Amino acid sequence: MSLPAFRMRALPGWLAALGLLLALPAAAQMRNVGPGVADRTGALTRGGGDDVIFGGEVQTTLELDVNGKRRDQQGNGNLYTESLLAAYLLLPYGFAVNGVLRLEQTDQVPDGRGSVFRDQVLWTDELYLTWSQGLVDIFGGKIHPRFGSAWDRGPGLYGTDFGREYEVKEKIGVGARLWVSDALGLTRSIGAHNLQVEVFEADRSALSWGAFSPRWAQPRSSVDPETGELVTRTDWRWRNGRGTGTPDNTDFAGGTVVSLAGYGIPMPRGLAGYTASYAARRPGQDAQESGRPATEQSWALGGFWTIPLPQRVTAAPFAEYVHFDQAGGFQGRSSDYLTAGFDLRRAPWTLSYAYLANWLEDRTEGVHETREQHTASVTYDLYFVAPLPILRSASVTLGWRRLREAGIAANDFGGLLGWAWSF
Repeated sequence: MSLPAFRMRALPGWLAALGLLLALPAAAQMRNVGPGVADRTGALTRGGGDDVIFGGEVQTTLELDVNGKRRDQQGNGNLYTESLLAAYLLLPYGFAVNGVLRLEQTDQVPDGRGSVFRDQVLWTDELYLTWSQGLVDIFGGKIHPRFGSAWDRGPGLYGTDFGREYEVKEKIGVGARLWVSDALGLTRSIGAHNLQVEVFEADRSALSWGAFSPRWAQPRSSVDPETGELVTRTDWRWRNGRGTGTPDNTDFAGGTVVSLAGYGIPMPRGLAGYTASYAARRPGQDAQESGRPATEQSWALGGFWTIPLPQRVTAAPFAEYVHFDQAGGFQGRSSDYLTAGFDLRRAPWTLSYAYLANWLEDRTEGVHETREQHTASVTYDLYFVAPLPILRSASVTLGWRRLREAGIAANDFGGLLGWAWSF
């Protein structure tokens, strides 16, 4: 099977190729959408044939961020990789196994300091078993619940930045998927649509363990013996635990996501798609200790469209809005996200622009915060430089972003060299 076209940022893979993981039919959950390719209906693998089939993809990026000066830090550079190995094993009787192994940088790189491949960590991102029969898929294991899609589809080099903050990932749970369009016999005329329900908790098993570097941030509060002030520091753990907090890091069934998605929907011109998601997640230990725990409830609505234009140009607009009540599991806190932008492609070039915004309100603490980000980038397919088979998926991207936060704006620049190989 050929997984979706290679996504130009937020896709990981060369050291990850050292590991080998088995994977399931939810390759549709893989975060890789190529420039100007806004739907991925063929991404889902399903077992059930007479043959045993093994396949997958290695993806790798080499990325450089040059961050501008902020009020509390000097400009700095960061060179790192985001890489993944995804694989699947299709079995008879409708069974399949899927998995994703990732190599990425943790968030613990100190502000104001340049770094080269610092705090890279390798871990198992997904590993689950699926059974498919007719219109239904049932799956369980370490899954990636489907909530929102800006973490995947945000246009350009920095277009996924805010979406990654609410991406629901690394959960232990079960789910079921119903192919609604197939049930109605209307897939050819209305596209592919499916309804998905997932119940889960945060992964605290051995699968949450990371190699090479600790990856889980755990806040610890203590009273300074000299000043008497409450001081919070962050410790880093190799494995997830209740102490790291966050919603659904509770007993089983701490989180639930219900989602509806459609792909390849015929339009007067081109094809469109959408995702609509609702999530309820119980508060974690951090919210419990604050004395204001509440079940986080959120919804996300996103749409995308691939539009052929004259002169072999393809436009791919994207927009997603997400709202959180009791954000993070804290009573009285709400948050909203917006990602909107487009890819404009004429091979071998892709131009991208995205506007990102986040509004946070905490009525209990009297907090009102706004962040805004503009980002633009250009991608060039390296196959047009040297038409070699090995370069068919290789490309280089240069990008810019301007983030305004707490009244301070900064300009950042970055570059990415990406490549993928299917097997």
